[in-house]
Amino acid sequence: MFRQTIFGLVLVWLTGAPVAGQETEVDYLQGHSVAVEGGRYQDVQGTPYRYPTFRPGVLFDEVLLEYPVDSLNFNGHTSRFEFWSAGELRELIGNRFLRARIADDDGVEHTYAWSINPNHPGKYAELIYHGDYLTATQFHETITDQPLGKKIRNSADPIRFVARTSSYALIDGELKSLNLQPRRLASDLGFRNELTALIKEHGLKPARREDLIRILAHADSLLATQE
Repeated sequence: MFRQTIFGLVLVWLTGAPVAGQETEVDYLQGHSVAVEGGRYQDVQGTPYRYPTFRPGVLFDEVLLEYPVDSLNFNGHTSRFEFWSAGELRELIGNRFLRARIADDDGVEHTYAWSINPNHPGKYAELIYHGDYLTATQFHETITDQPLGKKIRNSADPIRFVARTSSYALIDGELKSLNLQPRRLASDLGFRNELTALIKEHGLKPARREDLIRILAHADSLLATQE
């Protein structure tokens, strides 16, 4: 799996990987995370977190050993996962956890991978589709509408977190940015007529996750016919 990706998701830079049995899961999580201040964003409106609550999830280390976590969330401002442990908020060291899996409020599992997207090295991106000929990722980030820690022109204006998502597809070794407008997406994926017809026939909305995955899967099947 992931054979198509050029990102090094399962290419192993495994130096320093723990040997099974030498330390507990809790020890490893504590040793590869740092404490952060839970109230550090109290002066900013909104939230940097992708999910409205901290929730169960699973982390995978450099050799893809699993580490279940009871209270996990993704911080789009730092592109790091954070978890609560014994009343302390901790930020995980990204390159020690190559993957993370967490479900949204509808129970849909999201899988993130470290440095999977070459446009965003040293950060997590979500793997939303992996086929034989096409791999698609989304990069979720949370920015502020004004710089943090700097003087602003009108100090009465509150600083707000703003979430945004960028979508990409890797096709034949080429990374393409995807515009989720229906016609633009069809063109970006290289099958304007075929995908536009699919979108119109079924009333698909690419901004909706399940519809986007359906479009990507159809594009993957069309790529297969070109072999």
